[in-house]
Amino acid sequence: MRFAIAALLVCVVCVPPVHAGAWLREHKTSFLSFGSTVRGNKVSLPDYETKIYAEYGLFPGMTLGVDVNDVRAKSAHALLFARFPIGKADNRTRYAVEIGVGKHRQQMQWFPMYKAALAVGRGFESRWGNGWMGAELAYEVRSALPDPALKLDLVAGLSSGPRIRPLLKLETAYVPNQPFSWSFTPGIMFDVGESIWVLGLEGRSATQRTIGLTFNIWRSF
Repeated sequence: MRFAIAALLVCVVCVPPVHAGAWLREHKTSFLSFGSTVRGNKVSLPDYETKIYAEYGLFPGMTLGVDVNDVRAKSAHALLFARFPIGKADNRTRYAVEIGVGKHRQQMQWFPMYKAALAVGRGFESRWGNGWMGAELAYEVRSALPDPALKLDLVAGLSSGPRIRPLLKLETAYVPNQPFSWSFTPGIMFDVGESIWVLGLEGRSATQRTIGLTFNIWRSF
């Protein structure tokens, strides 16, 4: 964990990121991300997770989005969210608040879920290219589960420079009376036409430790 946090801070080296929670989409522009993760270990069958994430700049001061996630035969969620800026939009450090509502699947039944989050992001310049780093602190309530979840996610990457650029993600979650969980994903980004392909290797600590391979495609419109 210490190495993961240190790597995030050292790797990032000022342009808005393709996919980070503190920045709003420009008015009438959109972003789409979709992909999957295959993870497993020696004692369990592989999990197959699919994700779809989209944002749209509905107003100059409001971004509307959807976050859909499905882990085959285990869990899923579909969340509609709105993001609003805090402070001036041209500040070097950006702040935003996000509110979401949707449903999650638990034991093959669907229940309501709610999310509130605070995000901060900052751009950087270096001799290797422009980059960004961001953090999001979220509070999630999922009906049918006894306790809410507190999540802290960190992301850092280069948005210009070399053809192959680094990306690091650290995701953590705390639920009362349950073990602290985390996942750390070092990855690479590279341009393919008008899209960005992202390939990563995920180390995850949950009920069982697993290793996963992730692949996502990002596209702005």
